[in-house]
Amino acid sequence: MKKKINPIDEQQFYDFFAKNSDLPENYYDFFKDSINNAKSFSIGPYFWFITNNTKMRTERTSENIGQFTPYSKEEWINSDTDFFINLFHPNDRHHIMAAFVFSATLRLQLLREGKTKIRFNYYGRMIDRNGGYRWILLQSPLQIIHNFEIKASLVVVYDLSHFIIQNHPLLSIIDFTDNEVQYFKHIDQGLHKIDTKKPNITNREKDILRLMAQGFNSPEIAEKLFISYNTVENHKSNLRKKTNTKTSAELIAYTMNHSLLVL
Repeated sequence: MKKKINPIDEQQFYDFFAKNSDLPENYYDFFKDSINNAKSFSIGPYFWFITNNTKMRTERTSENIGQFTPYSKEEWINSDTDFFINLFHPNDRHHIMAAFVFSATLRLQLLREGKTKIRFNYYGRMIDRNGGYRWILLQSPLQIIHNFEIKASLVVVYDLSHFIIQNHPLLSIIDFTDNEVQYFKHIDQGLHKIDTKKPNITNREKDILRLMAQGFNSPEIAEKLFISYNTVENHKSNLRKKTNTKTSAELIAYTMNHSLLVL
């Protein structure tokens, strides 16, 4: 049966996520390890921020956040829901909000079923510091959930402007428990399921993937990892076989959609 996610407005988004209870003052500490580890999993330039759903405000950000949007860190702090949503392209905003609500509802449902190894990737066009729009990958890898309510979230946004990849899905859902990936190619399209086993990627192959995703070519990767050019090419060939992809662009798209590197 086909499923659809209907666009929603700002008030519906706010009503879903806003919570009345309080958070402890030191709740930021809950996210420290994930923030410190973010660089190790990065597929390119990124920034992060922490939202407090009891106030519907952004309360912490990375120091570099002013490099990625037209707004300074000071403008981000204590910003509201509208501030965040208006960062997206006007044609994407209502769809992105609907994807957030849909995935949050699904996450809580799966938690009740005992499934915790779920990953959600969101794709959209977000404004850059020069006022243009580029594709981003957004994840909320860690959330404070109490009584099946999302109280606070760490949000990591990866800049995908250095990729030349067509047809980004709006939302991909990865269930590592059942080895299943679900894509929403468009917000009003039916759900497209793909049964897949997560490929066995070695640590060296992850090093190769990470540098590829950051835009380095084979000679540069060889120099950074102190290995030969042919060794890099062999690793790339093995990765394409494992992921059933034909080009580097397809390999990087697979890497993002299946969360092989990101948090």
